[in-house]
Amino acid sequence: MIITNVAISNYRGITGSQLIPLNRFSSIVGKNDTGKSIILNSIATFLNPRDNPVTLTDFNNAERPIEIACRFLSEELREVLEARIKSRIKKADGLDEFLDDILIDRQLTIRKTVATPKKGFDAEQVLMVDYEEKDFQFLYGKSDEELNEILDRYQITIPVQGRGRNSKLEKIKHIKEYCKSNNIGRSARYIDDEFKICSLLPDVELFKADYGLEVDTRFKSNSVSEILEYLERESVEKNKLAVIESEISDEMQKEANSVKKYMSEYVSNLKEVEIRPTISWKDAIKSVDVSFQFDGDARPIPMSHKGAGYRRLFMVARFRYLAEKNKGINVIYLIEEPETFLHPSAQNDLLNALRELSDDNQVIITTHSPVFAGATYIESVILCKRASGSIYENCNQNGKDAFLKNIVDELGIKPSYNLRDSHEKIVFVESHNDAKFYDIICQKLIDKPLVGVDTILVLPFGGGEDIDSFLNIDYFDNSCRDLYLIIDSDKHKNNFDKQKERADRFQNNKQRGSAYVIERSCLENYYHHKAFERTYDLVSGSFPVIVADDDVRAVIKQYKKNHAVSKNIKEKNNFDVFDEMTKEEWKEVVESELIKFLMEVVA
Repeated sequence: MIITNVAISNYRGITGSQLIPLNRFSSIVGKNDTGKSIILNSIATFLNPRDNPVTLTDFNNAERPIEIACRFLSEELREVLEARIKSRIKKADGLDEFLDDILIDRQLTIRKTVATPKKGFDAEQVLMVDYEEKDFQFLYGKSDEELNEILDRYQITIPVQGRGRNSKLEKIKHIKEYCKSNNIGRSARYIDDEFKICSLLPDVELFKADYGLEVDTRFKSNSVSEILEYLERESVEKNKLAVIESEISDEMQKEANSVKKYMSEYVSNLKEVEIRPTISWKDAIKSVDVSFQFDGDARPIPMSHKGAGYRRLFMVARFRYLAEKNKGINVIYLIEEPETFLHPSAQNDLLNALRELSDDNQVIITTHSPVFAGATYIESVILCKRASGSIYENCNQNGKDAFLKNIVDELGIKPSYNLRDSHEKIVFVESHNDAKFYDIICQKLIDKPLVGVDTILVLPFGGGEDIDSFLNIDYFDNSCRDLYLIIDSDKHKNNFDKQKERADRFQNNKQRGSAYVIERSCLENYYHHKAFERTYDLVSGSFPVIVADDDVRAVIKQYKKNHAVSKNIKEKNNFDVFDEMTKEEWKEVVESELIKFLMEVVA
């Protein structure tokens, strides 16, 4: 579940109200003290007010309440809501119709309001399309008697024998027909969240710029998923913790038997005394300390005693791990200035980790870094400025080109590379992994390298219509060099036509431009099934042949489920599989047109 937009009123530097669109990976950019962190903190408070309480200084105007409204989107949203609400509104009483009314454009909007500092909200409400006239509002929550009263009051007749034999849904249907014929309007309004829908919202993790993970080296035990998984796994029957629980119960029962002996002297008909402990392993870990021991250290040193850069590098490693393990599903990660204390090369590592993490979760960052801002799709960039208060701009307001130039001017971002005279050709690829992938193909099937050649500059441009793409491709257009573009077809997302248009536009608009859209959806669609089996020691013939438009991540997840595979299998950018593939296997999966295009590049 991700947030597609957040509306914030009277919070910190926001004097009125601001609506901010968000994507699965979003970057909030701007100069210092413009209000970038306002978005992160408001979302953190919205989703977890206990750990991120509303304080007095959060109110822009202490005489007015703070309002935060978030709109959520998820593929399983309808099913999740149905499971929560069906005990209160049955199918026969209009559950499907009610879900239609609260899932406006298939999205759920929740508003929370608070008037005083506290660890919670005064009101939590759900947006629904409903009748403007009060008598007809929230029909699905009305009793049979209330519906009958409406039928009588407005003389609505139901052409079925015996009103008492009509279902609630039938009554609601005829009331709605009456409203339609009498032009009783419908509009969006908020209703109280009496169904506890807010309990279904995602978890949130907020990482502030000034403390790496936590200044005292502690971070929540629920962030360390292995602990919870271990406790859950080992507490089932016959496992370690279950044995310990049994031993504790046996010892306490011995005490109970002794107590029974003495108590029987007072109560002759006493048959049994039982003392049964309630053990909650998930509450066993109060906090986690992180320490590092390097060469020359006599013992591990707490992270709080090391430099801030080490804490940030730990965060890089942590996010890379989470991304690879696919942990923390349904978590929104809010990260202030992830580039702080990091060398540019480490910034790239963290960027890749966060992008991979955003495949299953939502990641929202604030940044000054050209590495992060430049590599974010332009639709996912929010520019923060300060006038009378904090204001937020996006590409939908004045068009992409004007917005891009605005960001470039505001942040002073420059092209990523300076040209050297030895470069005769420039190859734009979507990422560093793409560059590595095409280099392997060239070496395996053409016997020539693509990367590390003085005459060829291979330039990762980010893959989307982002700031780096805009700057770099435009900057190199008039360089009198041959320009090549290779992009994914994204067939599994039904984006092939869009990608083909991008390639055609590049080729037609560049003086010496050539473009190629790969036949298969993305790099992962070139995994050879036999190499995959060898890499992970899977049963021969068990892994499916991957075709051009497969969603490979879904294929791997389904395979693990069907075959009860517990081992960790990296789904994305798995170069262990590519390195395992033989020349013959590469020939089987790589189309001849791609080889021909690459031969022209390396010639």
